[in-house]
Amino acid sequence: MNAAELIASGLLEAYVLGQVSPEEARLVQASRASDPLVAAELDAIEGTLQEFALRNAVPPPATSKASIFEHIEALNNKVQNSSPIIPFTQASPMGSARATGSTGIWLAAASIAALVVSGAFNIIQYQRLEEARTELARLENDRAVLAEDLNVQRASYEQSQGQLAVVMDPQRKAILLNGVGNAVGEKARIYWDPKASAVHIDPMTLAELPAGQQYQLWALVDGKPIDAGMIEKGVASRGLQRMKDVGQAQAFAITIEKEGGSLTPTLEAMVVMGQV
Repeated sequence: MNAAELIASGLLEAYVLGQVSPEEARLVQASRASDPLVAAELDAIEGTLQEFALRNAVPPPATSKASIFEHIEALNNKVQNSSPIIPFTQASPMGSARATGSTGIWLAAASIAALVVSGAFNIIQYQRLEEARTELARLENDRAVLAEDLNVQRASYEQSQGQLAVVMDPQRKAILLNGVGNAVGEKARIYWDPKASAVHIDPMTLAELPAGQQYQLWALVDGKPIDAGMIEKGVASRGLQRMKDVGQAQAFAITIEKEGGSLTPTLEAMVVMGQV
């Protein structure tokens, strides 16, 4: 997996969030050490995560510090009231021992306080980290959706460019098919390149057919109708469609046939026709 593939895979974001296997972690670490692009991308992801955590960090309540020291003071008073206080003197080993014991209690209490503050801070940081992970996952999902939309737009653009090339090709003949019989007013257009035998059709105003029916294109060659293909229905009918190759023809026509087509045209069901 090269740098571009690794960056696009989403593995780097998962690594920063601690959601990868040991093998994946080793892969990312090795790539970071050997590839500047991967290292730069990881730095950017970590920076974003840290910035999000700091921006949304919530400090401990202002009363926490006062409450902790009040608890320490109460604990110290309890210890002092439980035994007589012997002044510390150089000649009083007992006084020295008691002073040392009191100091030890203060140190223990301070350690407990520090542990409480540290625990509270760690809980808050963990909550913020989880929020950052959720936000990063959402951003990653949004990026995937945008990438999919971009691919759809790109495919649509390429299709439009291909259709435009057909319409603008000077080698092609544009043949308008006008409505006949009960279908007066309906139209379709053929773009035909006799040299390449390529035929495209624009259904234009052809009405949507019910289930079980489908439009079929015919080419009139030396007085005989030749099957030129079925016209797609629904969404697929929008825009140009490539039909069967036709090398020569004097006219084109469209009939309504059973879905899937017929071997011969149903002349009473002809909807449009045009001379070459």
